[in-house]
Amino acid sequence: MATADRDHGSPTRSTYRELLVRGFTPGEAANLTAYLSGIEVGPGRPWRLADIDRLLFLRELCRTGRLGADDGIVVSQLPLPASPAPAPA
Repeated sequence: MATADRDHGSPTRSTYRELLVRGFTPGEAANLTAYLSGIEVGPGRPWRLADIDRLLFLRELCRTGRLGADDGIVVSQLPLPASPAPAPA
C-alpha cells in the first residue's frame, strides 16, 4: 500500500489497516492479509493479525535455519544403564 508505514515496519499491520479503511470487514482484511503473505486461507474461522505475524515469524526462523525439526525435543542427559553381565556357562 502506498501510505507511510506508521506501524514500525509491520507490513501485515499496514496492509490490514489499509484494507479496513477500504471497507473490508476485520475477518476479510485478516484473511486477505494472510493470503497476500503466502498463508493458506480456507473456510472456517478467519485469521487474526497476531496469528499471521506469529506464523510469519516462525517461518522466517525455519527459513534461516534458526529453528529446526528437532528444536524443542528434550534429550536426556542420564547415562545409559550398564549391560547385565553374561550368565556363566
